[in-house]
Amino acid sequence: MAQDDAVTADRVFGLCERGRFEMAHSLVDDAFVTRNGSFGYLVRARVFAYERRADRAREAVDWALAHAEPGDPDPPLLAGLVLLMLGDAHAALGLGLRVAADPREWRARVLVADSCRMLSRGPEAVAAARQAVLIAPREAEAHVALARALDLSLRPAARAERRAVVARAMELGAAPADVAGRRQWPRAAPALLVAALVLFADPPVLAGGVAVLVALAGWLWLLQARRSGSSGRGRLQTVRALARAELNGDPARARAVALTAGACLPVLPFAATGLVAASAADGAPWPLPAVLGVAAGAVVVLLAAARAVRWWYGDTFLQRDFLPSRHTVLQLTAVVALIGTAVALSAAQATSTALWSAVAVAHVLWFVVGMLIPFRALNRARRAGG
Repeated sequence: MAQDDAVTADRVFGLCERGRFEMAHSLVDDAFVTRNGSFGYLVRARVFAYERRADRAREAVDWALAHAEPGDPDPPLLAGLVLLMLGDAHAALGLGLRVAADPREWRARVLVADSCRMLSRGPEAVAAARQAVLIAPREAEAHVALARALDLSLRPAARAERRAVVARAMELGAAPADVAGRRQWPRAAPALLVAALVLFADPPVLAGGVAVLVALAGWLWLLQARRSGSSGRGRLQTVRALARAELNGDPARARAVALTAGACLPVLPFAATGLVAASAADGAPWPLPAVLGVAAGAVVVLLAAARAVRWWYGDTFLQRDFLPSRHTVLQLTAVVALIGTAVALSAAQATSTALWSAVAVAHVLWFVVGMLIPFRALNRARRAGG
């Protein structure tokens, strides 16, 4: 790339920041793109991203990556920055992880940190940014990435560390706007809303509220995909490919995913035979066909969940990491024991309310403990990983 073209690119970006897109496009003409190849396409992609023309920007990114020289880290890193502008942090993370295979590439760690921060994956963002600072301690951009990643944490120690990182970034020439704190949307709000519905709403209201939340989440997913120049299906395939790629050669990541996937298993007996036991404890036992029906429904859901895990993460993860995991074995054993006990008591026509009360309490206890165990294991793993 000629020096004049680099100056032209800086001028183009300045014009875009002032909203003068017509003049910017006149500078990034076909001759400029042809002369600079991959870089030229990325400059054009960034102009489209500033202009909020996501489909054209993504097309230019695809052309840039197609014209990139094998082994050249600059095109995927610059493409990742454009994808972050478009709001597609998953695709940007995939490009960052590809280049991060080079232990000297601090810029790839910055891209990974910024992508994880946009995905609210705070610990991973901090870890990647710290690696960038370790590789390039005199680069302001690396310290800026760490400051932004620490902005996700609410711990007092992280706040104190962030102040020191911001001061160092400013010493190295970072602009105040680059390290300004950002308010994060409370992502626990949907979970709190669901909890409120479960505690206070009647069953029809609960079902309707959950349906509305699911529909809203789907609509937001499609909206975000369109804003990034992709489609809902294309975005889903990108996220699935990234999820599989992150597991390759990373046993710690695979174990964390196995814990997370198994954390929902206690819901099955609680929502199925837990209701059976609670009703029988109140002196109103369900008929055996109804008990068998909910037990069969739980088994169907369990098989569907296993199929979903296989579809999302692949056969290797299901057979090597998920099913043999001691936590998964424990969870499945508890599910079978609780459902089997309720079915057996119902088949034996047990009428002891004390016995059914004990079974109901067992369902509730495992619902709490079974979900608490994997989350505690995940927290221990995160603390051990720094």
